Amino acid sequence: MSLFLFRKCSTIESASLIRRHSHPFPARIHLTSQIVLPIQAEILFATANKRSIMKLLTEVFPMSKRNIIIGAGVVVLAIGWYAFRPELLFVNKTVNEEFPGGAAMASIEKGPMAVTKGNFKGLAHETKGLASIYQLADGKRTLRLTEFETSNGPDVHVYLTAAEVEKGSEAIREAGFIDLGSMKGNKGDQNYDIPADADLNKYKNVTIWCARFGVNFGQAALEAPVSIPVKVAEGNFRGVAHETKGMAAIYKLADGKNVLRFSAFETSNGPDVHIYLVAANDAKDDDTVKKAGFIDLGSIKGNIGDQNYDLPAGVDLSKYRAVTVWCKRFGVNFATAALASAKS
Repeated sequence: MSLFLFRKCSTIESASLIRRHSHPFPARIHLTSQIVLPIQAEILFATANKRSIMKLLTEVFPMSKRNIIIGAGVVVLAIGWYAFRPELLFVNKTVNEEFPGGAAMASIEKGPMAVTKGNFKGLAHETKGLASIYQLADGKRTLRLTEFETSNGPDVHVYLTAAEVEKGSEAIREAGFIDLGSMKGNKGDQNYDIPADADLNKYKNVTIWCARFGVNFGQAALEAPVSIPVKVAEGNFRGVAHETKGMAAIYKLADGKNVLRFSAFETSNGPDVHIYLVAANDAKDDDTVKKAGFIDLGSIKGNIGDQNYDLPAGVDLSKYRAVTVWCKRFGVNFATAALASAKS
């Protein structure tokens, strides 16, 4: 019995030893697999979800190469900022300058303004009414007779004369006159255009003159004229590189100076934009401005609104016949206005 029990125990122990030594992997290998497999799973998950750009850059590029790329990017951004200057490109400035001529010119821009007037006095025939000279917004001047009445007669004309009323008919011929045309009617309100170059400081009288018989029907002595600017040239803006609108006009002031005035003006904003007076009849493109030559009147005061620019003394307005809004930064013609004489 004892021998049997001993043999059975030995058999069981041997079987147990065999089972322990027959495991296919060592314990250390089994432990490693428990650690490595989760890591592999994390790597696969990160790859499937497209790891962040910064992590990829860190893994792919060495630190020195990454610094070079960042530095190059900063240089490119700096060059772009200098070239385009966004703080200048997107600044809209509205101006509203008064005309240098003061209140008189401000009134003219709104409508006709009386610059001088005088009441008629009958000479050869009873004559009555008021003679007034108006300057219009476009620079033209007009003689207007109101509540006017004189005698009828053959070949009667309206004169602007340099002779005074008291000196008689002979003085009119000797002093000189400007013939404004045949009298339109011997009664009623009527208008007569005055030549643009007429000097109202010299021709200070209005005479109703019978050319057939050389007789002065009646005459009005005019007051000293109000000194107001005279428009000598004008033109409307049209866009070239950018949509632009408004009017450019050159005025001669009472002191002889010439001023360029923009009214109802509007154009695009931009960097380093200047106003040029161009030596051409029309600056329709960039090349015309560059080849023809120009006078730089200075930086644009605003891309919207009324504004004035002084012209250099002695500038030849028969040569410089166009105004251009020019972007110096990029050499681009924003817009131009061809100037035409304002003379009647």
